[in-house]
Amino acid sequence: MLKKAVVVNPPVFTPKPFSSVECGSMGVYTYASALRNEGANIDVFDFVSERRELDGWEDVRVERVATVGNYESERLRKRIYYVGVNERRYIDYLKACKPRLVIVSCLFTFYWQGAKLAYDLTREYSPESDIWFGGNYPTLCYEHALDNFPEARVRVSATNIPDRFVDIDFGFYRAIPRMFPILTSVGCQFSCKWCAVPYLEGKNMQFKDPRKVVEDMETKYRLGVRSFRFIDSHLLANYENHFKVILEELVKKPWRAELHSYGGLNPLYVTQEMLELMAEAGFVRIQLPIETSNEKTLKENNRPVSAGMWEAAVKKLKRINRFQVVSYVLAGLPGQTIEDIYRAINFVEDRGVTPVPLFFTPIPTTLYEDPRPLEDLRPYLFPYASDEMPAMELERIQEKYYTAGTHVSEIIKGTKTVYESGPAIKDKS
Repeated sequence: MLKKAVVVNPPVFTPKPFSSVECGSMGVYTYASALRNEGANIDVFDFVSERRELDGWEDVRVERVATVGNYESERLRKRIYYVGVNERRYIDYLKACKPRLVIVSCLFTFYWQGAKLAYDLTREYSPESDIWFGGNYPTLCYEHALDNFPEARVRVSATNIPDRFVDIDFGFYRAIPRMFPILTSVGCQFSCKWCAVPYLEGKNMQFKDPRKVVEDMETKYRLGVRSFRFIDSHLLANYENHFKVILEELVKKPWRAELHSYGGLNPLYVTQEMLELMAEAGFVRIQLPIETSNEKTLKENNRPVSAGMWEAAVKKLKRINRFQVVSYVLAGLPGQTIEDIYRAINFVEDRGVTPVPLFFTPIPTTLYEDPRPLEDLRPYLFPYASDEMPAMELERIQEKYYTAGTHVSEIIKGTKTVYESGPAIKDKS
């Protein structure tokens, strides 16, 4: 019998507890599925969903208090929460299963401490286990990962996932996700200066067979998934031979799921015919990113879309009374002013679109790489707040446009799903 291996999705330390109940994690499940296809005796331990109820977690706790950007002027701090099942659950798992190999994955660079906790627990309670460590964080911060995970085999993304397009084995999930992620392509030929996708996925696009995409969706639908979210970085690339084929195949099916686009719908490629086909296939929510309405900022960052192009795409969308349309608005970029952010929000709202603030964090390998500790560069600590872009105003934007004004401290002991952040606390010292 093959010895057991386990892929671990670690807990996170964050000022903004979130809910993954709406969308299943993908990276760890893709990797585990690929290994199982190769014959491995593999399991998944997901701290974030291991004992998740339908409305949240039983283990969300305050770990520490961190300073918020522009601290010298505003003196604001925020609580940092532990999100995930209690560590005892993982320790019990290690003792019972005695895995030969533990593979820890970490997506965001500012979540590295949760991965370090999983690593330390494994070293202490399963010292006989080999540890591999992969994901976006070690790919972007290889030397940092080597220093902090000295006994692990650190792997970068190019070798971390044998096949990014493998169909995920549903047997790994404890509960069926309400919204399932679908990846149909990787890569992006653009070079936006704040984005690491070309580094992580490459500039040469790779595509999954569009008919196999639909076959996988149909399998998941018959297993109970009713909502899918396309998470491609550049969903509309090679449209005629790829995404259009997916849509046409979906239209032929006797079933209809709710379809959502995450962020890869570039306004430059939007056509009326495409939108009509998306509506017929089942799309109900489209994310059409604008980032900013400041043309100078867009050009300086190599963003290949203008505010005018975005507006033209919105007009096409509005001709079809089917979609909920939202748009990411970048907030907290170095050098921004609070007026820049509100101007973009107003620009989006005036055209009947819902703005969703996307709070900025610098990503290693990009123009905005920052030498400060990774854990201090979390987006909801507003690391680039300034007197011209006060942290308290960024907090108000978050409350109004993202969390409906409810702070996690008000509901943490209840049973509601946790989405909220804050409140920022004035330091009186």
